[in-house]
Amino acid sequence: METRANYLMIGGFILGALALIFIFVFWVANIAGGGNRYQIVFDSSVAGLTTGSRVGFNGIKVGEVQSFALDPQDARKVRVVISVSDNTPIREDSLATIKSMGLAGGSGVEISPGSPDSPLLVATDEHPIPTIEAAPMAGAGIFDAAPAALNTANAFIKRLDALIAANEQEINNTMKNVDEFTSMLEGKNQEIEQAIVDLRSGAEDFKQISAKLDKNLDELTLEAKKGMQDFSAAMQQARQTAATMDRVLKKFEANPASFLFGGSRQGNVQRR
Repeated sequence: METRANYLMIGGFILGALALIFIFVFWVANIAGGGNRYQIVFDSSVAGLTTGSRVGFNGIKVGEVQSFALDPQDARKVRVVISVSDNTPIREDSLATIKSMGLAGGSGVEISPGSPDSPLLVATDEHPIPTIEAAPMAGAGIFDAAPAALNTANAFIKRLDALIAANEQEINNTMKNVDEFTSMLEGKNQEIEQAIVDLRSGAEDFKQISAKLDKNLDELTLEAKKGMQDFSAAMQQARQTAATMDRVLKKFEANPASFLFGGSRQGNVQRR
């Protein structure tokens, strides 16, 4: 009977220890190490993320990645569960993105603060683990984009090579023409220099001719102005002469004898 009692005590101790271990693991997973849990659904690869990867909020570490799972409805999507500290103000319009931690630092999740007016993202009975929206192209980190960039560069180089090969003869002819033109210019250096000197000389002559034309034009303008003044004076003199002639003619028409012989001749005729 005493041996059986010992077995019961040992069995009870083991069961109690297992219960404590289970409680401890549950506490670590859901309370001590978890804080609040959120889910993020990325539309593309999450390469670089691992369990325990850093979760940042506005540049500050607030938690870590807990688990991964493929979306059962669409295998292209990856569901990532993260845990963050309780006081992290994640809002309904906060966005999650995968951020590279450097060449040797792997990747982490970065969460944007969202707008201050947006409600806080909290768990509900229908969604016990709230979902943070993933930013567009959030899963396309630098390591994912590098192969695509290399493929694009490779395709460009191939097209450029094919274009050069297809126009190789024309390119050679063009280069030959350029070389001949350059050689011709080198052989015509003296002529080109002389042409430049002549061009400068012609420009100087043209400048002097323009100055003379301006001077002559001013003189012509002054002479024309003086001629107009003389013409105006002559016209005024002609008008005065015409007025005088008009008065003479009127006197002659009124009394030709008096005009021709004077007033004494008229008096002598009346006395006879």
